[in-house]
Amino acid sequence: MPSQEPQPASSPKQILANRDLMARILLIAFGILVLSGAVFVVGLGAGFLAARLTGQAAPVPPREGAVPGKVEAINPEDFRIFWEAIDLVEQEFFGPLPDSKDMTYGAIRGVLDLLNDPNTSFLTPDEAQSFMESMEGTFEGIGATVEWDEELKAVRIVEPFENQPAWNAGLRRGDLIIKIDGEPVSEMSGLTEAITKIKGPKGTKVVLTILRPGESSEPFDVEVVRDVIQIPLVFSDQVGENQDIAHIRLSRFSENAGRSLRQAVNDALDQDPRGLILDLRGNPGGLLREAVSVSSIFLEDKVVLIERFSDGTEQVYRTEGSPAVPEDLPIVVLVNEGTASASEIVAGALQDHGRAVLVGTVTFGKGSVQLPHRLSDGSLLRVTVAKWFTPNGRSIDGTGLEPDIQVELTEEDVQQERDPQLERAIELLQSGQ
Repeated sequence: MPSQEPQPASSPKQILANRDLMARILLIAFGILVLSGAVFVVGLGAGFLAARLTGQAAPVPPREGAVPGKVEAINPEDFRIFWEAIDLVEQEFFGPLPDSKDMTYGAIRGVLDLLNDPNTSFLTPDEAQSFMESMEGTFEGIGATVEWDEELKAVRIVEPFENQPAWNAGLRRGDLIIKIDGEPVSEMSGLTEAITKIKGPKGTKVVLTILRPGESSEPFDVEVVRDVIQIPLVFSDQVGENQDIAHIRLSRFSENAGRSLRQAVNDALDQDPRGLILDLRGNPGGLLREAVSVSSIFLEDKVVLIERFSDGTEQVYRTEGSPAVPEDLPIVVLVNEGTASASEIVAGALQDHGRAVLVGTVTFGKGSVQLPHRLSDGSLLRVTVAKWFTPNGRSIDGTGLEPDIQVELTEEDVQQERDPQLERAIELLQSGQ
């Protein structure tokens, strides 16, 4: 396996690749619905997207040195049965048939469904283009991070972005989208299709039918006017009784995240703070190389993460260069259920090395790695190729990181503009307890 590179909050309202072109991207996001023209920040649900986007596809012969037990080629007899069935459908089905490309895409997705891995997925050319745009930081959509609720067959809003369309329309964390312009989400193929229907150009409208758990069981409609969504990469301020604690929020691990955060940290250190709060709440992840870059701001010559592959091999990622933060400066990392993938890598590394205290709630739990392949028609196939582990060998896939200090942020807190998680971090840095 070649070397790889995968993917705000003073108030609670602020919380909530082409073979050569993008060689060595390792994306680790989980499902961003900046609900934009970007499938993942509409988004889709990103995975820890591994390494690079490969170029156009060609027939794949059995590979030399392939992993034992893996299927290396399709049995021609099995494919003959497939075409036999398709021919019968074309000859006898009473009703309109999908075009051949849609049938091909449907067959691919059918095979992927058998893998029981939601992160191994297929994107159409339009969805693939949206996905690539999702790392650029500006999108057209409604502005929220989302995930797929498999049990309810619905889209759950994880975080609406403050002062963006979803937020302004009154959507909240935990809201379930059960219909999109009157079409039941349960009848859609999954998160990808749902997001494709929610995203759209600036100025257009989408009607979302919402089920809000914990309140009236009656669904209600919310009309959202799509807009250009701009996500600030880094936000910083001074907090605490004497404004002597640096509070820096990182919204995602896109290009230059490490460089931007290092500059913000250096600026904050000029104020001689007594402590630093790194706010990763609602951060869905991004590029692995940026996760390594961010970790390198706080750690010197340490393991950041370990990738383990199905053949038993592994790759270890270490910090690079010199840290910016003095060893004696205390650090608190704020996390929540929206902290995913690259964010979990950084938080897990700082926690394992005893460099920071994690405050908040259990993180999302995205611990697998996907390798994206660009197919000949511009579509994209993302294949889970590895699992990643924290420096101490912990797997967080499906479980998340446990914070050192558990602090909830309730809907009432949000409505009252309280931030008990940030307040607890400040208290910890001021009192040491």
